[in-house]
Amino acid sequence: MSELCRVFGLSQVLCLQEVQENHYREEIRPALSTLGYSCHYKRRTGRKTDGCATFFRTRRFSLLRESHVEFFRPAIDVLNRDNVGLVLLLRPVLPPEEGADGPRPPSLCVANTHLLYNPRRGDIKLAQLALLLAEVDRVSGTAEGRHCPIILCGDLNATPNSPLYQLLHNGVLNCHQLPAWKVSGQEQYCGAPHPRTLPFPLWPDLLGVNDRCQYNSTRPPKVKDRRMYGRQRLLELRYCDCALQRPPNLLVIKGVTESKPDPEAAAAQPGIFPVLPESLLRMPHLLQHHLQLTSAYTHFLSAKDRYEVTTFPLGIGSTVDYIFYSAEPVPTCNTNKGLRIFQDGHLKLLGRLCLLSEDDLWAGQGLPNPFCCSDHLCLLTRFSLDLSAP
Repeated sequence: MSELCRVFGLSQVLCLQEVQENHYREEIRPALSTLGYSCHYKRRTGRKTDGCATFFRTRRFSLLRESHVEFFRPAIDVLNRDNVGLVLLLRPVLPPEEGADGPRPPSLCVANTHLLYNPRRGDIKLAQLALLLAEVDRVSGTAEGRHCPIILCGDLNATPNSPLYQLLHNGVLNCHQLPAWKVSGQEQYCGAPHPRTLPFPLWPDLLGVNDRCQYNSTRPPKVKDRRMYGRQRLLELRYCDCALQRPPNLLVIKGVTESKPDPEAAAAQPGIFPVLPESLLRMPHLLQHHLQLTSAYTHFLSAKDRYEVTTFPLGIGSTVDYIFYSAEPVPTCNTNKGLRIFQDGHLKLLGRLCLLSEDDLWAGQGLPNPFCCSDHLCLLTRFSLDLSAP
């Protein structure tokens, strides 16, 4: 077959959050194991008794790597909560007649997490998400410097119009003077606004994660002696590449805003203009990632002209649960309400289970109700994975 394609729905991969450890060991794992699932669980740290669980059908996938992500770091204030993540690297299992001579199927990275709820502490949520994305970046990375297809599921405790959602979808977020209680878009649960803004940097260097949500390949060497900047050294810095970035319409004033050194300065320091490190040339207060993720759901029910709802706390419908997957950005300058536009790549979205609106949940006595014992609605999608992709 020139183009191999197999359909894997979420009936082949299950991601659950808030799973009690005793329920998992005594009921869920035995039941799903008999159905042919491989079961993987990560309990929250500390004294928490629940965690994240991921299951996959062994006749469809084999496990290449399993990574448990603990967000609690005792030496880092912004990572002082017990939430966790679970990242699996899977490989599709081909039939014997196709697997022998056919191309090697691509891996699939499945991430599952439950971020902190506290709507006031957006700084903690961003740090947890950055740490998860760094682990996904490491696990899904290929030898060619690309990423295999990714599916990221979980309760992110953030709404679709929130800055945290924008970071995940757009791949970039400006954190400058952003109030921590606005990060997740859950202001209605915060009570009185809190004055805390996001600190810069969000986490210390000892975490080993940079502002691109990647692990640092090497740790910066310790500085034994610091350079003392005198007047002459500062004069040299006037004409470095970083200092010569001028607005295009800036009025040129001799000796003030010209972009070339005067003859006397050039003669004094011929050809000596220091090159600043890349870390100083990047814009501050920016969080970024390069995983190219988009949501499988649109978060809006066009037929009902209502927003989708995944949970119903305090009688208020809200969306906090998501399935993100790898896609390809559309090369256009237009955006959809400030969000990047994507198109399907190696993973193609074939269908999804329709969610309900807040009006529907009110009619059904909210959540949980006699028909749904959980306080969250389940999300279900079907994807096709191009097995002939490199």
